[in-house]
Amino acid sequence: MKYTLIILLLILTSCDSKKKEDANVIDDQTIVTELVESKTEFNLLATVLKNLNIEKENCKLDLVAIKESPTNPEETIIAIPEIVERDPNDESYYGFNSYILIVDTNTGEIKQSYFETAKINGWISDAIILADIKIDIAPYRVSENKRAFGVRVYYHNNSQPNPFSYEAISLFIKKDNSLLKILNNYNAMEYHGESDTVCYGDFIAHTKVFIMSKEKTNGYFNILVKNTITETKRRPDKNEDCIVSEVITSEVITLTLNNLEYK
Repeated sequence: MKYTLIILLLILTSCDSKKKEDANVIDDQTIVTELVESKTEFNLLATVLKNLNIEKENCKLDLVAIKESPTNPEETIIAIPEIVERDPNDESYYGFNSYILIVDTNTGEIKQSYFETAKINGWISDAIILADIKIDIAPYRVSENKRAFGVRVYYHNNSQPNPFSYEAISLFIKKDNSLLKILNNYNAMEYHGESDTVCYGDFIAHTKVFIMSKEKTNGYFNILVKNTITETKRRPDKNEDCIVSEVITSEVITLTLNNLEYK
């Protein structure tokens, strides 16, 4: 009986080891399969950069913006900042050429494009840091059969006594094999102020919302820009408590299209 139990234990141990070995083989095969799939998976950005003849190290990858087209899932909108200016004495300084593209989602083929140099587009990052680029696919229907998309570029500084930030938006529409910029770096948001970093301070913020009008100029709908202006004051009272007061006003600005650009 004793020997029988020993034999049974040996058999069970052997089976358990075999199961673990089989499990390890399956896990290893799964890992290998996943690695192969990840290596062979189509990389849209890498393909587009290759088509543009831009090396990855010459592109600020953390600022690249990619968004599926709202009108065609087979198309993708991409904004690429190509590094063309650097300061060896200032690691925070960059100048970027800008590529705004519509590409085939499945192949990376460039279908429409718009290019500007760093000297024209304002894409400079220095004391005022270019911190974010976004594709804006709000329904900017500029005519019955044309819908624009936006590219928003956000900047800020790192000053506590004198905080400053702003966001510029440009609008683009398709035109044959290219893109046409119909709104150029319009100031869509701005915030600035002065403070002692403890309490005392004066700040002003402009926040703008675009509304497509039914009125037209030169065949394109006007754009109504509602600007909400918030003025904030912070003052210590006699008990040294910080009292915050705000005054909010608003205005509406109308942008009209002249010479194929909203002004």
